[in-house]
Amino acid sequence: MGNFLLDSGSWVYIGSAMGEGSTSLENRIRRHFRHQKKIYWHIDHLLNLYVQLKAAVWAESSEAIECLISKQLEENRGFTSGPKGFGASDCKRGCNTHLYHSRNHNNVEDVIMDVFRRLRMIPEVTYNGIIAKCT
Repeated sequence: MGNFLLDSGSWVYIGSAMGEGSTSLENRIRRHFRHQKKIYWHIDHLLNLYVQLKAAVWAESSEAIECLISKQLEENRGFTSGPKGFGASDCKRGCNTHLYHSRNHNNVEDVIMDVFRRLRMIPEVTYNGIIAKCT
């Protein structure tokens, strides 16, 4: 993917966790909140000691919805697209990126939760990587 510079501010990454074990929703989110980990996914390159992960908004789904969420943010004037291909290198729906910069840093979480609700999902949020209710 190459090197790129990101503007400071609030960024939103859209990912999925449809697997089991280490790739389950609970384990994937917990991993993103850890600073020490093997670099594996695109997002791992951003989540380091110099980046503060404020929250993870998530919802359980039997279908992959990350591209639908990405499309909503792409069309939202409050966000600008991140680097081409970031988090979307294996995307089958033609997403340019799954990383977005927020122009309004005050209500990012609320906007993301509204996107989930519009897609008929029940959003949950964690501020420390712990998910209390995974079924």
